[in-house]
Amino acid sequence: MKKSSLPLQSNIRPEKHKYSKESLTKLLRWHFGHSEFRGKQLETIEAVLSGKDCFCLMPTGGGKSVCYQIPALASNGMVLVVCPLIALMENQVMALKEKGISAEYLSSTQSTQAKNKIHEDLDSSKPTLRLLYVTPELIATSGFMAKLMKIYSRGLLNLIAIDEAHCISTWGHDFRPSYRKLSSLRSRLPNIPILALTATAVPKVQKDVIISLALENPLVLKSSFNRPNIYYEVRYKDLLDDPFADLCNQLKSSGDVCAIIYCLERAMCDQLSVYLAKHGISCAAYHAGLKNELRKSVLEDWISSKIQVVVATVAFGMGIDRKDVRVVCHFNIPKSMEAFYQESGRAGRDQLPSKSLLYYGIEDRRRMEFIIRNRSSADKKILPSSSSQEKQSEKSLTDFTQMVEYCEGSRCRRKQILESFGEQVPASICSRSCDACKHPNIVAAYLEELTTCAVRRNNSSSRIFVSRSNADDEDEFSEFWNLKDEASGSGEDISNSDDDTEVVKSLTRMKSLKKSGLNEKMALLERAEENYYQNKISVKQNDKHDKNSVSTSLRKASRERLENSLEQAQQRLGSTKIEVERYACFLEHECYEKYGRAGKSFYYSQVASTVRWLWTASSTELTNRLSIADNRCSEKNRELPALPSPSPVLDLPKLVMSNEEFCSSNLVLETSATKVAERKASPAVSLPSIPSFSEFVNGIKEKANQSNKSHGHSLNRDEKDPVKRGRLR
Repeated sequence: MKKSSLPLQSNIRPEKHKYSKESLTKLLRWHFGHSEFRGKQLETIEAVLSGKDCFCLMPTGGGKSVCYQIPALASNGMVLVVCPLIALMENQVMALKEKGISAEYLSSTQSTQAKNKIHEDLDSSKPTLRLLYVTPELIATSGFMAKLMKIYSRGLLNLIAIDEAHCISTWGHDFRPSYRKLSSLRSRLPNIPILALTATAVPKVQKDVIISLALENPLVLKSSFNRPNIYYEVRYKDLLDDPFADLCNQLKSSGDVCAIIYCLERAMCDQLSVYLAKHGISCAAYHAGLKNELRKSVLEDWISSKIQVVVATVAFGMGIDRKDVRVVCHFNIPKSMEAFYQESGRAGRDQLPSKSLLYYGIEDRRRMEFIIRNRSSADKKILPSSSSQEKQSEKSLTDFTQMVEYCEGSRCRRKQILESFGEQVPASICSRSCDACKHPNIVAAYLEELTTCAVRRNNSSSRIFVSRSNADDEDEFSEFWNLKDEASGSGEDISNSDDDTEVVKSLTRMKSLKKSGLNEKMALLERAEENYYQNKISVKQNDKHDKNSVSTSLRKASRERLENSLEQAQQRLGSTKIEVERYACFLEHECYEKYGRAGKSFYYSQVASTVRWLWTASSTELTNRLSIADNRCSEKNRELPALPSPSPVLDLPKLVMSNEEFCSSNLVLETSATKVAERKASPAVSLPSIPSFSEFVNGIKEKANQSNKSHGHSLNRDEKDPVKRGRLR
């Protein structure tokens, strides 16, 4: 039933009336079917009707929308509602129209005809519109602001309600720059009460919202964040044979109920929805990668109960009024406790028992850490670094660490959630409504098993990785020997760094472990743990050696770099083919033999000098230089220096090569047969030592000076000598 419009006031601000609780409750019962207000709803409504600014913090499902919908029905004029999502506006407007309440929304998805109809109603002498939903981006436009000023001057604007107000704070988990422009509403529309509503705001965000919106002596109302009807549970992917099958069983055991499953990636949404549908669960995927028509169809089917389960990205469900959601599942770890609370709170909005499931995996944790760190790095590249950006990056990591502690801790889940929002509660508040309180021994056993699994993964992924398969990626993965930034490297950067690509590959290898049975997996983990502690003493002894000594991992990285340089030399010279791996091993041995005992700094310098020499050497110089390897192999009772034995934690390939193995390999340059014979018949060539970096630079300067003094004569001579001309180039 549509409520008839009341007489309009002629002044800019409508006269405020005192509304009784009975009259407001009657409106609630008539339009929404509720017998009484919940929580802080009545106090909020009375505050804004009296013209007072208000900040209202209510849990998800607490009925925030009623706080501005009842004032729109009780007073004359219109309420402007600012919402972050178009889907949210569409859903609320559709629900209000079904109740006979005049409501509309303006967005880019509407047709020109629909927009014109709304503007015509606003320009009429007696507008029928009670609630107008808009996005913050629309308010920022000059055209709409001019229209809003006209409505204000006619005394038709009663209230500005800002939903999801935490989006205005840079400290919030879902900051949107367009929300910051709402701060101008107070100066442009004085005396109009502003209502800020949010379900997820820590104390720091609450203060930031009040300051950013310029609220004047607002009434601050806070409800408890506790959702007593939700059961919280964490399940561990690394301990499950098949997480997809486990989730399928969880849904089936709950019956034919409504559920939302959140995934980090669109591809995972598609894969999981296909799997569940194949196993008899009515579900569909919902994400931004789908066409608008398909997304709208999925949403309508889910709201009308044609499908029961939606597998979606995190934006789905915000503000959607479906109260019978029984299960909310996070198949990947959320980025913060605020995001987790908001999304899990979409379950049980009808106050009936519901469940929050979170599937936690070590691989998911590392992926999310990688995303957060990379996002911070990308922001620093786009915008100049500042203390606020650094603090924001630290906050993002701190928020995620809090989420990891929620998953990896044995404390009460409910208590951790409430304490993260600054709410101090006794331990008895949970009443065994989370897995940590209901089954503490089982959770403790799971966590102990998860720790063992994490140790095994760390051991399997603690390798040095230097990519050389793609020349375009060379700068990204080279760790020290880069001519452009050589001086910026350090020993710690080389020996202690872990490449994200190698970590992901190592974690992928562990997936084979999941396919085995639980008993076999436990046996493998027990053996791994036993081997780990057996080798722990030897690992500590290896770690006690002098920090300046050359480590196995450093020698391995050096050889990889020399291989890259030899390949580049081979491509540059063209006519010479080189056994890259064999000669790289020889050159690395030579550097270690010369400066290995002097320490890693001298060793670095010698390897870097060798690399520079390889970049400039001619074909003849390279042939003569590498012929020493053949000569050394012919000497008896002479072995190449062996690499130190690797740590038991590392699984590096052996770089040690015996004298016989080195000589038996085909260490031969594919040049003409006569030159090879002549070289073997001739005695060993004595070559000068490879110059250091300073000697290399000074030599270039001396050659340049000599070239300048005899420029004309040298130029003619160099043109006749192509080899010399190539060197100078």
